Amino acid sequence: MKRLSRYFMFLGLALFLSIGPTSCKTGEGCNTSSYTAKTDKDGNLSMKRGKSNLFSKKKRKR
Repeated sequence: MKRLSRYFMFLGLALFLSIGPTSCKTGEGCNTSSYTAKTDKDGNLSMKRGKSNLFSKKKRKR
């Protein structure tokens, strides 16, 4: 009996982990449009690079 209850507990846990949590909203789907590369009006990829600095401009002059 103890062996059977462990089996059902393991089966229930596996079922919950496979069905329970989802990463997308029901009826809306996953929003993957924010993860795409930026393009111009013709559909070409942008070659611009971001400007990232560790220190402000004033501190860099020192």
